[in-house]
Amino acid sequence: MGKHVPGQWVGVFGERGLPLLPGTRGLLADLDSDQISSMRLVARLIQRDPGLALSVVRTANAVPHRHFHSEVVSLDEAAMMIGIQGILRCMENVMPLERLLDPAAQARYLQVAARSAYTALLAEVWGDIRHDMIPAEVSLAGLFYNLGELVLAAHEERRIQRYLSLMADSSVLPHEAEYVALDLSLRAMGHQLAESWQLPEMVRHCMRPANARHLRTLGVMLAAKLAREAMRGWCSPGLVGDLRLAAEYLDVDAETVVTQINRVSGEFNLYGDLYGIMAPIPELQIEDIAEQLRQGPTSPAPAFCLAPRSDRFAQAEARLQAAASADEDEVVEVLLAGLHHGLGLNRVVFARLEDGGERLVPASMEGTDYEPDFNRATIDLNGRHLLTVLMRRPASFWLNPGNVAEMWPQVPESLRAAIGVQEFFAHSLFAGEHPVGMVYADRRSRACALDKRALAGFNRLTTLAQAELLRLQQAAGARPRPRAEPIRTLR
Repeated sequence: MGKHVPGQWVGVFGERGLPLLPGTRGLLADLDSDQISSMRLVARLIQRDPGLALSVVRTANAVPHRHFHSEVVSLDEAAMMIGIQGILRCMENVMPLERLLDPAAQARYLQVAARSAYTALLAEVWGDIRHDMIPAEVSLAGLFYNLGELVLAAHEERRIQRYLSLMADSSVLPHEAEYVALDLSLRAMGHQLAESWQLPEMVRHCMRPANARHLRTLGVMLAAKLAREAMRGWCSPGLVGDLRLAAEYLDVDAETVVTQINRVSGEFNLYGDLYGIMAPIPELQIEDIAEQLRQGPTSPAPAFCLAPRSDRFAQAEARLQAAASADEDEVVEVLLAGLHHGLGLNRVVFARLEDGGERLVPASMEGTDYEPDFNRATIDLNGRHLLTVLMRRPASFWLNPGNVAEMWPQVPESLRAAIGVQEFFAHSLFAGEHPVGMVYADRRSRACALDKRALAGFNRLTTLAQAELLRLQQAAGARPRPRAEPIRTLR
């Protein structure tokens, strides 16, 4: 299948679910006769199998005439809604994994399911620490955070195989593996499936990278990152930075974060056989973490740089030139897709101008799905810095080795702290005289340098997007005057 548009995949998988793990029946063998266990405990057992959990939630949401007609928000609520017999019926209706996939493909699915279950456990523990009103709600969001991966591992196992092989290398980031192996955003596909299946609102919110600025969703995103690192045996270069961010998120010290993570790992290891895991997840050693925190984060060379794709660039260019966009969101979507998938720019962000023109807030992004720290960086425009100047008129800027010594101090501190590189493109986005926001792009690593050809493509698509925004504004009746002066490039 050559599809790269999430909606097309939803059309293929919309009537399917996720398979039942081989050990789930044994795990719930005494459920029918159990008169003691609470539904929370039952939900905890169901949560270990994403396929059964998905069926239970969807079944509960389909029950007619529910109280206030509101969606369920957690597995606890879903289990109470349909009862023990309903859960057993769900288990009978879910396709067993061994009937769906061959042994090698089963192992790949179990790998993704294990990571999802770990994410759910960690998100719930953090919810308890933060005194979240409904920890089970963030837990369910954690379970389905990687819904796109789960679905592909179940139904397109050959396509996901290369992706998972790339992800076994700790120097490869999920966005890079997606770009090379899938040409598809797993997050975008998962989000559309979650909407199609009417999964709880919290599940859907956590699949939107821009929501990293909200603390509840940030916790789920961080838990998902650390779950990946747990499955790799805690050898990822970004571990220290993620632990530091987790400590800030929880407002505790690093030792407390490590203690809680080890607690989750210990609980997860009790059910390792369910996922075919031979070796338990090791404990983090606080002494080692403390030393790494003193040394600071490392930035290893990437395994590869993303190559541009002329066909995807041409598609974006043609769509913007066609003057057929329905609204601003569609213009931004096409622009960012062209910059990421067409030019091979690793991270591309549109930050919208908000608060009366005083702040730039990340609104849409490509290639940053698993970087919540990056996605939550907002820019205050009250200071006298580079982006304040850029927002005065439509203008492009390239921070590069030739000007970095002079211009780096002019980059706002919040952006410097988030990006981790000293080379990027930025372009203020206007609709005629009206400022809309800013487009930012980089290659994430110093080893993958920007060049003049990429700058030309960046400016080309952004200029077309501005023309389309102006057309939409005029069509809406505002009819602003086009700028008399040409768009310039800051040197």
